[in-house]
Amino acid sequence: MKYNAPYGSVDPNAPYVDRDTPGAVVGSKVPAAAVEDPQRELVALIGAAGIAPSNADRAQAAKAIQSGKINYAAAGGTANVLTADLTLAPTAYTVGLRVVLLIALANTGAVTLNLNGLGAKAVTKIDGSALMANHLTPGLVVHLVYDGTRFLMMSAPRPATQAEVDAGVSDVGYITPLTAAKKKASYMSAISGSQVIPSGVQTNFTSFGVVSTHFQGATTFVGGALTIASGDEGVWYLGFSARENNLGTTGQATFISVNGTVVASDGVQTSSNVAIGHSSPTAAAVLNVGDVVTFAVSQSSGSSVTFNEYNLSAARIGAS
Repeated sequence: MKYNAPYGSVDPNAPYVDRDTPGAVVGSKVPAAAVEDPQRELVALIGAAGIAPSNADRAQAAKAIQSGKINYAAAGGTANVLTADLTLAPTAYTVGLRVVLLIALANTGAVTLNLNGLGAKAVTKIDGSALMANHLTPGLVVHLVYDGTRFLMMSAPRPATQAEVDAGVSDVGYITPLTAAKKKASYMSAISGSQVIPSGVQTNFTSFGVVSTHFQGATTFVGGALTIASGDEGVWYLGFSARENNLGTTGQATFISVNGTVVASDGVQTSSNVAIGHSSPTAAAVLNVGDVVTFAVSQSSGSSVTFNEYNLSAARIGAS
């Protein structure tokens, strides 16, 4: 709506003046557009908010704005290629344009939005990076702002599930104090199997009865070797315990190594043929991506001995 100056004015911004008979001032002549256009615009605003115009309520324009319906729409299209139509259709994308969108389908990757047929624009996280799968879920209401290039999602989409937090993919939602408190740490635990250890040879344990692991990244525990991957670097607690009967009057020694370098060891010599050999080295070590941790034992009985009581453990306890 533009300003409609008094009828017959040369100046398009001329003010209206009242009639003043004693002062010989002729009042401004009001063109029809000056009366009709404001009413039409207000009625359009009120109607777009789903409110029936009424002379009995002089706050309807304020209520229309307060309702938020002018910038609200339900998403159509497909999971990743969204469409939507605002009731008052914009004629172009403008910086600062705000849209409140009701999501119908979970996205599987990067997302675009075509608003009122103006063309597809990327929908991204607030930093401009692409949305991840399940960033948008059915029933979610998201707040978008157009920055001149793309629609930025200003609202945190949803709480991350415990499984997402544990897996280290909570970027699709926000972490609550409850999920943070329950977040699983990266750990490994391997319990006795049965392995023949030759005499006088430092031998890595590779046979286990029960193995339990949980890693934030792609860290692996295979063949007795713990290999650190991205997401699991940091300070780790490493523990190892081995126990064996009847080692004679010799003994055993256990070793924890990182990239082939021993970081902790323990050993004991038995006092009789029936004495028990037991050793338990522990260490706290900063482990980086690509580091390999192994657990080894050496015994000096003079012949091979079958070990069947040993336990290995490792847990990430914090960032380095």
